[in-house]
Amino acid sequence: RLARAETRGEGSYELIPASAVVLATGGVGGLYAVTTNPAYARAEAIAFAARCGAVIADAEFVQFHPTAIDIGADPAPLATEALRGEGALLVNGLGERFMAALHPDAELAPRDIVARGVFAEIAAGRGAYLDCRTAIGDRFATSFPTVWAHCQTAGIDPSRDLIPVAPAAHYHMGGIATDARGRTNVERLWAVGEVASTGLHGANRLASNSLLEAIVFGARAAADIAGLVSTEDARPVAKLKRVDSGRVIDLRLRAETIANIRRTMTTHVGVVRSGAGLRTAMRVLRQVSRDSAGDQVVANMALAARFIAAAAYARKESRGGHFRSDFPQASARLARRSFLTLDDLQAIEHDALNSRVPKSTHR
Repeated sequence: RLARAETRGEGSYELIPASAVVLATGGVGGLYAVTTNPAYARAEAIAFAARCGAVIADAEFVQFHPTAIDIGADPAPLATEALRGEGALLVNGLGERFMAALHPDAELAPRDIVARGVFAEIAAGRGAYLDCRTAIGDRFATSFPTVWAHCQTAGIDPSRDLIPVAPAAHYHMGGIATDARGRTNVERLWAVGEVASTGLHGANRLASNSLLEAIVFGARAAADIAGLVSTEDARPVAKLKRVDSGRVIDLRLRAETIANIRRTMTTHVGVVRSGAGLRTAMRVLRQVSRDSAGDQVVANMALAARFIAAAAYARKESRGGHFRSDFPQASARLARRSFLTLDDLQAIEHDALNSRVPKSTHR
């Protein structure tokens, strides 16, 4: 209903009072130009919570899937890791296999290492491709029908053709900090699923652990709410309050600004980061925030992106899904989580953009 109203320029919405609120809005993939996430996964709830005073944890840790099928689709379809498990190889446009030189496990190395390998080949202009012709060949259509269908849509026959691939934003280990019951530090606000950061995934999620986390912490949050909210508090809302923002949304400008956010995040806060690039991102994103006060969708996306960029700037090491080309090694001193409030974010931005050493966010 909100989307339809915005296309007419009305900008109206309905306010539903609640005695307990659970945020379960997914990840941050929509902040990046190439992502496996659906369009609605654009991190807005991180901004909602932060403005209410919630702590945002481990925002710098974004996992990039190394082999999204690079055919211009949004979201990008996945070339599953099972293909490499079957023996498919990663090669560049010259036909050279490149992962064997980067890790003893080659194509089966951890996701972050494979993603950087693929990223480096693309950045060098050689491109990156998945070669399934020998390992899978004519079995492809029956063994991997979903990937086969995506390839067919793009006119690719993976039993005979190379599959172009690129790293894609896939999962956010960070998010709204919660305890073991899904509680945030804001009274009567819970968060579960990818929007939350429980600490379970550390710096680099392991595959289906995210599904288990959602099941376990979703149930814990529900039980916690049931034990706190009385029957009287939990009665159905009798009336909805309709609110007209009075603003006309320029949807063309919104699309252009969102494209700028996604481009900035992919270029400067993506697979490989640097202090200079992160400062550029912070400068751009802060300006977007200032210019977008009239469009809450854009303002929320920009604020969530700023948390990721600031946390990445403050963590001067490489660990898990976070890689700094200017600090490529892990630091034992920083082997702990990061926590940011809105005030912390603004302090890091001020220090970074005024060439000062940022305060530590780790504890």
